[in-house]
Amino acid sequence: IVITALIAIALLSFIIDPSTLQSVTSSMSSKYDVGEINGKSISYTDFQADIDKFTMINEILTGSSVQNEQQQISIRNTAWQSLLDKHLFIKNASKAGINVSESELVDIISGNIESPVFTANPAFFDENGNFSKDMVLEFVSYIESDQTGRLQLYWDWLQESAKSQQYYAKYNSLF
Repeated sequence: IVITALIAIALLSFIIDPSTLQSVTSSMSSKYDVGEINGKSISYTDFQADIDKFTMINEILTGSSVQNEQQQISIRNTAWQSLLDKHLFIKNASKAGINVSESELVDIISGNIESPVFTANPAFFDENGNFSKDMVLEFVSYIESDQTGRLQLYWDWLQESAKSQQYYAKYNSLF
């Protein structure tokens, strides 16, 4: 039986075209892809991880873990836009010479360069409703004491959003 199976496999390898085998394997692996951005397949797992991240951020922002259908659609759209920014816009902007340096990001976070990600965020408003650099510093000091990791996730998202927004601002200033 083993010899017969080996002979059958050997005969099939002569009959089946290698490109047919390649197309079969690629179709099997791509059935879990949700899309393609700039020639890169986006797997369901990667997309779902971003949805989970933005769901948690939405929970932090709203204070509620319950989302209606409209919020779920918004979260999925935000996750997809994030993937577009990461795999297409920022890569192409960088290739075109548009960059956001670490020192620029520090200036954005500290308020030296105004970014609505920070200046319009109620978490960083003082008692008069104005943006406060001190509130940003206070928030950052709480991150290490947060055992849930939610504040770190939110902080990372804020920085990523500010950086993306700065790329868009620089791009738009060219026109």
